Amino acid sequence: MIRRGSAQDHVVVWRAPSDDIRTDAPGLVRLPSGRLLVPFVQIDIPGRRSDYAHGREMGTEFYRSDDDGATWQHIGRTELDDGIPFLHRGRLYYLCNRPARHDILIISSDDDGASWTAPVTLFRGRFWNTAAGFAIVDHTLYCAFGESNDRGLFNKRGSKLVALACDLTRDPLDPAAWRRSNSLVYPGTPRGLVRGLFRDYEAPPSDEYDHWLEPNVVCVDGQVRVVARNRIDAYATSHVAAICDITDDGAPGLSLEFCQFHPMPGAQNNFHIKQDPETGYFWTPVNLPVRSQDLAWHHELSSTGYHGTPGNERRILALLYSVDCLNWFQACVVAMWPNARQGFQYASPLIDGDDMLFAIRTSRDRTSQHDNELVTFHRLRNFRDYAVELSRRNDPP
Repeated sequence: MIRRGSAQDHVVVWRAPSDDIRTDAPGLVRLPSGRLLVPFVQIDIPGRRSDYAHGREMGTEFYRSDDDGATWQHIGRTELDDGIPFLHRGRLYYLCNRPARHDILIISSDDDGASWTAPVTLFRGRFWNTAAGFAIVDHTLYCAFGESNDRGLFNKRGSKLVALACDLTRDPLDPAAWRRSNSLVYPGTPRGLVRGLFRDYEAPPSDEYDHWLEPNVVCVDGQVRVVARNRIDAYATSHVAAICDITDDGAPGLSLEFCQFHPMPGAQNNFHIKQDPETGYFWTPVNLPVRSQDLAWHHELSSTGYHGTPGNERRILALLYSVDCLNWFQACVVAMWPNARQGFQYASPLIDGDDMLFAIRTSRDRTSQHDNELVTFHRLRNFRDYAVELSRRNDPP
């Protein structure tokens, strides 16, 4: 029996047409018309190899709901890859990549995602981020991407991050409105965070394979900051995020600087941070593993089709909240499956009045928790009721 999460009930947005098809992370946005839009990339990986390096991205599909998420319709597609949807002055924008994750592009739509402008190239290179948190500060939008060399994004050694800024007093389709930071190379994993339990699982050794990816951008008390997912020791070391600071003095380039590793529940897998404008709290869904360093369980899982080591478990999706994006509190379990080979993962949250909505990459019946056959839509009602009041000051009694 499935232990019910707070938003276990869901609506299926998309179902894979074949066993070889899965998706990347879905986005989720409430359009000016009131409709909901979910974009996501379909990926064809023949033979169900669970390996995106051998997959073929098939472009972004757009699904829209006219009835608040009760039903979903396919409304169109673009040949472009994964992206970050955002709204500005009543218009929809999609910050994305070319096929095979080349370059950073932007497109826009004025008909709720049914059609799109021709893509505008902002930066050339190998970049990627899925739907992730961004911050708007004083008419400037800040976001971040992973960057790679010519060997591709799946060459993890020396993985990089880059931050972007867009002047929202200008047209986001104008490349001159955008600036980028220096390329920041993963600083390496401190020795004390690595046990080397799964060195035989990956080649090269896991301490060379450690990397950061899928960065979020937040603004905490005026400091614009990157909070990035970290894959450490083949997932054996869970719950460690990387914190970087963005400095913007108005110069043509931004400054991106690594500050520290910091504990964060679920940071070994994807997370997507949203700030609640009503309370100022930051919220994010995360995956919590049960036993990330259990060698016996790893041996058992390896024969089932499960993807990766035990720390890559994705069946439990929890919701966290924080005032500083460093110290996190668990609000609730959003949804969970009973089996480690299932997954609720890559969840994009949307604060919608008193509720929080989620579009989730969901693996229910596949042999791997990593390889979804569904995109699902969930609603967590009265989400603020799951948080306790956190004082920002040491007020006297």
